[in-house]
Amino acid sequence: MNAKRVAYAVGRWESLWASDPYMSHRIVIDLSARKVIAGQDRYRKRWHPMSVRDVDYMQQILEETADDIFDAPQEHGFELVDNPPAWALEAWPWPRVHGRTDDEYEEAG
Repeated sequence: MNAKRVAYAVGRWESLWASDPYMSHRIVIDLSARKVIAGQDRYRKRWHPMSVRDVDYMQQILEETADDIFDAPQEHGFELVDNPPAWALEAWPWPRVHGRTDDEYEEAG
């Protein structure tokens, strides 16, 4: 019998740089694509959806500072899940089209 493969990793990533206000992030990684596909920033006691550019930037940050997260997300405190969490589906149509700009999402909405 084949073991079911988990599709996503979900977890928090603390900002590596000082910011005002201080931000932490929660992100969803598509493990088969090795891509950050959704995220939110937490500042001023609320979660705020990341823009498409911010999601791409989070991808770059992870590739440059913690590339092993795509192979061993649990070692970074991420949870393995079969489906994206509800918060990741709220801000964007699903499935997300990689490379689409924020303006294109607003026009489609």
